Amino acid sequence: MIDDRLYRRLALGCLFLVAYVALDYVSYVKPYRGLGITPWNPPPGLSIAVVFLGGWFYAPFVLIAPALADAVVRGSALGVGLELGLSLAVGATYAAGGFALQHIATFDPRFRLVRDALTLIGVGTAAALVAAAAYVVILLSAGAIFQNEVIVVAWRAAVGDIIGILVIAPLVLLAVTYRPWPRLEPLVVAQFVALICSLGVVFGYQDATAFQLFYLLFLPLLWIALSYGPPGAAVGLLLIQVGLIIGAEIRFGPDPGLGALQVLMTALTITGLIVGTIVAEREDAAARLRDQQSAINRALRIRSAGEVAATIAHEINQPLTALTTYAGIAAKAMQDGRLDLLARAVEKIKSESARANDVLQGIRELLRQGTLTKRPVDLKAKLLELDALLAEDLQKKGIRLVIGITPDFPVIRADGIQLQQAIHNLIVNGAEAILAAGRSGAIKVHVTLSSYDEAEIEVQDDGPGFPPGFNVNEPAPFTTTKPEGSGLGLAVARSISEAHGGSLVIATSPRGARVLMRLPIEREDDEQDRQRD
Repeated sequence: MIDDRLYRRLALGCLFLVAYVALDYVSYVKPYRGLGITPWNPPPGLSIAVVFLGGWFYAPFVLIAPALADAVVRGSALGVGLELGLSLAVGATYAAGGFALQHIATFDPRFRLVRDALTLIGVGTAAALVAAAAYVVILLSAGAIFQNEVIVVAWRAAVGDIIGILVIAPLVLLAVTYRPWPRLEPLVVAQFVALICSLGVVFGYQDATAFQLFYLLFLPLLWIALSYGPPGAAVGLLLIQVGLIIGAEIRFGPDPGLGALQVLMTALTITGLIVGTIVAEREDAAARLRDQQSAINRALRIRSAGEVAATIAHEINQPLTALTTYAGIAAKAMQDGRLDLLARAVEKIKSESARANDVLQGIRELLRQGTLTKRPVDLKAKLLELDALLAEDLQKKGIRLVIGITPDFPVIRADGIQLQQAIHNLIVNGAEAILAAGRSGAIKVHVTLSSYDEAEIEVQDDGPGFPPGFNVNEPAPFTTTKPEGSGLGLAVARSISEAHGGSLVIATSPRGARVLMRLPIEREDDEQDRQRD
């Protein structure tokens, strides 16, 4: 297994040497005095990427690659000894650049953040400047260049290497690490045509001076980068750099202003790389936002499930408590032989069981449909049922229940079970508030028609009212002023009111709490008229 792995790495090292020489060969255009100094020099980018990905094992390959390329492409014109010295110096510099990237913990070779592009630009620029300095010093010491050429040679060597690094290194890193690559769309054909057309205008418009229309190349590059992110930017930059070298060779001859061309190529390369990473950063931010939204939705679903369970428990608590009480009364009446009391208790048990079933049915319908089931409702009859259900028990606790309704109040369309339950909640809340204050009192329920043709159901008690700071406008579920309250009564009543298209108004009156339900009137006779029409 170890031998297989070693052979594989050696094969990759040899493949790197072949690719290095091939890149040097195809980019050997417009060289300075026959030296390996060209407008863009891609082999250093390959060296940095290979060392970053493969580590120390590939360092020897990187050290000898420049000498091999000089021998194959230029025939070791400077002599084998000098070429080998240059190879070791330049190769060591770019190997160090690859190791530097390796040890920068925040650098992501997938270029998901602008920081990654800036890191590569910084490391690549530093390595290129050091390599150019070493290159110039060795050539000057060997007498291969004159002293007045130092700045020109250093400038062209550094800028050419920077361009090559920023074009080739991201392409190699992305090819190895970026998964999945963007799927090509039919739009890519239009983008490629736009790129070719831009190159054609830059080099084909005879009235323009050298590179006067260079800015046109930014348009297809930005289009590609914005569509495909870092991979698109890397491929687009490679195509543009190749097109620039070929176009400049055809249009302008041996030296069309090499310095200007290099500056423009550098600007284009940096722009494309940064825009590509901006797109990736935006995609990652959108993905994180979606994940956070999903987490919030899951949390809300869990909370909603808890609220539903608590609502059911709250709504069913009163019937179950009454069932327990009446069952005890029935058992005692049976022991004492009081058949009349037993009959009344059994009747109450039957009534409470039916009410519990109705409550559960109403909640189930509401959850399943998301709406209330509206039927003809005689609100006066519903209130009388509540009076029969609660008045006796409240009276034993020293609380008087007073129910009043405007004469000739019409039959309306509503969910009678839910509406009755909302009023029941308000009455029970008032009773609990009075008992908690250690006093006796009264709860008044009054139903009227407003001037706006709305049903107004007012529940007022003689309790202490709502304390300061209690949100009477939007009472949140599970927020209560009673020591043993669940905090659901008011919230459920508000939800039922709003489900009917109405509202719930809460206030503290001089004599206690006052809650007003407003419901739009839907008369049964109006519904019948609409059906006949």
